[in-house]
Amino acid sequence: MAEAFGIVASGISVTSLAIQIVENLNKVINFCESIREAPTDIQRILTELHILSNIVSNIQLVHEKRSLPESSEATTKQCLGLVRDDIRKLSSLSSDLERKLHSDKRITRTWARVQTVLSEKKIAMLRGQLDSAKGTLQILQSCYILSVWHSFTWRKILIKRR
Repeated sequence: MAEAFGIVASGISVTSLAIQIVENLNKVINFCESIREAPTDIQRILTELHILSNIVSNIQLVHEKRSLPESSEATTKQCLGLVRDDIRKLSSLSSDLERKLHSDKRITRTWARVQTVLSEKKIAMLRGQLDSAKGTLQILQSCYILSVWHSFTWRKILIKRR
């Protein structure tokens, strides 16, 4: 959590965070797509990864167009920092599995494929990190809604006073 606060204090931008997240998401997506005859769990994770990548890209676009209230920038940075950490963990896990899949040793490569397809624990780990990232984005969405509502309420008050 301290790292999330550090993100706000540092000069890292929302755009930079979004780019880092999308780059790591693409690594995980490529790994998931490389699994032949993937079980439905992996296919579902892959679909959610694509959706998450699109959402983060849209956050980046909205931020670049200055469509968000400035007051929400700190919260956006904190949330995207947490999402980045979750996606880094996902990327690290998929990179480890990918190294095993592309091992020069035939025995390791074959076992890794079986282990990748059948390992409930690894699928649960992927799912957990993905769920954590999605939960953080839900918090961010709530903050945006409150910010817009607050802005709208103040405009109504100012209009009534005129």
